[in-house]
Amino acid sequence: MIRSVFAGVCRTPFVAASRATTYKAPALVHRFYSDQATPEAAPVQPASSTKSIEAKQDAEAAPAISAQDVEKLKQTITEKDAKLRELKDAYLRSLADAENIRTRAKTEVDNTKAFAIQKFAKDLLDTVDILELAIKHVPQEHLADKVANKSLVDLYEGVDMTKSNLLRTLERHGVESFDPMDQPYDPNTSHALYQAPIPGKTPGHVFAVEKRGYSIKGRTLRPAQVGVVLDPSGN
Repeated sequence: MIRSVFAGVCRTPFVAASRATTYKAPALVHRFYSDQATPEAAPVQPASSTKSIEAKQDAEAAPAISAQDVEKLKQTITEKDAKLRELKDAYLRSLADAENIRTRAKTEVDNTKAFAIQKFAKDLLDTVDILELAIKHVPQEHLADKVANKSLVDLYEGVDMTKSNLLRTLERHGVESFDPMDQPYDPNTSHALYQAPIPGKTPGHVFAVEKRGYSIKGRTLRPAQVGVVLDPSGN
C-alpha cells in the first residue's frame, strides 16, 4: 500500500515535466577586438585629374619625332591636298559635261517636236501658192458685177476661203507667212529673182514679191521670192 502510493507520487512530477514547454537558451555571439588601428582609405582622384595624368604618361611614353619626319609628313600632306584639288576639279568638270549633255538632249527633243511637220508643211506651201496665183489672176472688174458673173464670184470666194483656211491651219502648227514688200532685202529670208532700177524706190529694197515667204518657229521654212531695186550707180 505504501509502495504504490509512493510510486504514484513519484510518477506525477515526471508527467508534468514532460508536458511542459521546452526552453532553449540563445546562442552566444562572440566578438573579437583587435589592438591594431584600422587603415584609412586612399583618397579618390577626380576623373579630369585621372585623364590628365594618363595623357601626361602617354606623352612621356611616346617616342620623339625628328625634324626629318616632320618634313616628310608636311610633304605627304601637300601631295594629298594637290591630289584632292585635282579630283575635285575633275568632279566639277564631269558635272558640267553632264549638264551640257542634258541641255543639248532637251534642245534636240524640243526641236524635233517643233519641226516634226517641217517637210509636210513645206509640201503644202505649193498648194497655197497655186491658190494665191488663181486668186491673183481674176480680173477685179469681173468681180464687181456679182449678178452677171455670179459663178466666177462664187468660185473666187470659194478659192479664197480655201486658201485662208489652209493658212490658219498652218499657223496653228507654228507656220507663219511674211511679206517683205518695201523692206530692205535680207538674203536670210528672201531670194532675189531679179533686180531692176525703179524710179522713186530705194535701192536695195524689195519692190515685188512673186511668192510669199514662210517660217516655222522662227526658222525660215521657205524664203520669199522677190525683185530688188537696183542702184543705177552700180553701188
